[in-house]
Amino acid sequence: MTAQEFREEFNLRYNNALEGAPGLDTFEISSYLTIAQEQYVKTHYDGTKDMSTAFEYTEKCRRVLAPLVRNKILNTPMTNVLTTDILSDSPLNGGMTEFSSFWDISDDLMYIVSEHVASGGSREVENGPLTGYNITPVIPITHDEFHLSYKNPFRKPSKRKVWRMDSFVQGSKVVVELIPSIDFGPIQEYRVRFVARPKPIIVQSFETADDTAGLGLSIEGYKVQSTCKLNDFTHREIINIAVQNAVLDYRESNLQGRVQLDSRV
Repeated sequence: MTAQEFREEFNLRYNNALEGAPGLDTFEISSYLTIAQEQYVKTHYDGTKDMSTAFEYTEKCRRVLAPLVRNKILNTPMTNVLTTDILSDSPLNGGMTEFSSFWDISDDLMYIVSEHVASGGSREVENGPLTGYNITPVIPITHDEFHLSYKNPFRKPSKRKVWRMDSFVQGSKVVVELIPSIDFGPIQEYRVRFVARPKPIIVQSFETADDTAGLGLSIEGYKVQSTCKLNDFTHREIINIAVQNAVLDYRESNLQGRVQLDSRV
């Protein structure tokens, strides 16, 4: 469905659902569609339910999220990350341990679904494929789990697992901290598969639309016309959610109703 088709179908359903409602401009329609798209993705990722089934718990979820799945291969950690090592109170590499390394993944990361590191191998050519390397799974942990488990010999990182802790955001990129065991050796590749954040749906360029030109508007930094990148079968469901949100916004004027609506995303 094109961006113009998104606009026309939204207006048709909105006008039918709410007779006499005020018209919405280009920015408002685009905002409702973008919010609805994000709701739709989060619902089908299902990260709030059984984590053993999240992301791929139904065939529909696989098809919905497939256009957003990305692979990232990183072979160089960040440098000059300076804070204090909480275990030794000394300024090492800024990590929770002296063996930590920091990796900036992507500026559109939404959910990490699979990750591992490669170590102990060699490259045939510079930046070419690794050969003879070991693959070790990366396990996400919380800061509380780190404090409880790091000094426990049965729970701490080993040659069979590397810990990953979410660290901070640099610019627009998510930065994570990888924590291997003391004898793990250098990490040569960090491979991540993740669900990317969908780009906004903008039904017409804000700079050329009659009702938004000259206002300097954007959604998440985007201002040119763009349509939904998810599979076509999702588009009308997204429009339905957007229309429902718009109708609720019009009908709910009290503070409690606004709080409930603002928890949608």
